[in-house]
Amino acid sequence: MRRNIIKILAFMVILAYAGKSVVSVYTEKKDTATVTYGNVILGFNTKAYIIKDEMIIKAPFDGRVEKLVKEGERVSKGHAILEIYSSSFDEEKLRQLEAVESELKKQDTNIPFYKDLQKIDEMIKKEQDNYKEALKKDAELAKKILRRIDSLKAKKEEILKKGPLVLQNIESLKEQKEYLEKYISDNTVTINSPEAGIISYTFEGVEDILNTKNMFDLKIPKLSNLVFENKEVSGEVKEGQPVVKIVDNFDWYLAVILEDKQASLLKEESGIKILFSDYPNEMRGKVIKVYKGDDKLYVGIIKMIDEYPDFYKKSKVDIEIKLKECWGLKIPVSAIAVENGKEGVWVLKNGTSKPVFKEIEIEISDGSYAIVKGLKIYDRVLLQKERNRGD
Repeated sequence: MRRNIIKILAFMVILAYAGKSVVSVYTEKKDTATVTYGNVILGFNTKAYIIKDEMIIKAPFDGRVEKLVKEGERVSKGHAILEIYSSSFDEEKLRQLEAVESELKKQDTNIPFYKDLQKIDEMIKKEQDNYKEALKKDAELAKKILRRIDSLKAKKEEILKKGPLVLQNIESLKEQKEYLEKYISDNTVTINSPEAGIISYTFEGVEDILNTKNMFDLKIPKLSNLVFENKEVSGEVKEGQPVVKIVDNFDWYLAVILEDKQASLLKEESGIKILFSDYPNEMRGKVIKVYKGDDKLYVGIIKMIDEYPDFYKKSKVDIEIKLKECWGLKIPVSAIAVENGKEGVWVLKNGTSKPVFKEIEIEISDGSYAIVKGLKIYDRVLLQKERNRGD
């Protein structure tokens, strides 16, 4: 009896060892993957063209530009941004005006008749404004106003004759100032910003193509053959030459060239995320249009929601478009099999020599990995490229 018990125990040990060996041999021969928790991103990399809502101002005549606002600065509507001096402008007049204004500040105005003279000057200025308005409506009234102006000027001359010499000197300086200001005004144009926005003096030579008016009719050959110059305006300019851009920093877009499969993934009115190659933060966008750019390729127009630093002076960038991101149980796509019309995976259970088929639900796949439901984390699944259907 005792010998029989010993034999039975020995047989069970051998059997257990053999079973373990079978499982070991099976799993060693087969490539497997472990179910993990992770993410899968559905998207693609591509090049994008930045489209800006910008207003371009051109030089009214040949001359020299002087910038009043730095590149990249945001200004309000009506803000002075640029001055253009005519090609015949005498810059010495600027220095003369500065010297005259400096001299005027040094003058002692605490003298007899100075306030009286100031008051008469104010009256003359007001009457001159009235005269300009009267000329448009009433010729007779204009003549009366002109006589009043002459009378005020005569009174002013009397005061100057009676007053101290310093009073005449102040008046002479004021006349010089008026002459110099008029000369500068006649030979200078000050450009004020017609709208609020970011100021840019950089032109890339593609502004007539990459703009909001053309963005729904872009052609692939034109986009592919664009040449970017990246020139900043300074110094001498010619009449009709673009000199400054006012860029809307709230409305800007991306135009992307798409293959057929990529175009099918971009759904109009859908929100997407974009990562720029030279900027670490993920940015939000909305697909507003996808259309044919030629016989084979498409153009996608994306309205951007977030701000991209220095976007106003860039026109072509490398981006990654993220259409969808999903977190969950992650497995290789090569582990997915179809049995009896159902998608699933073959799972290796501890202590068994044969894998068990488990049905799964695929939430998202990028072609290499998938996020699925129906498994447990750390499950071991067979990769189908290694599985022998006879096992």
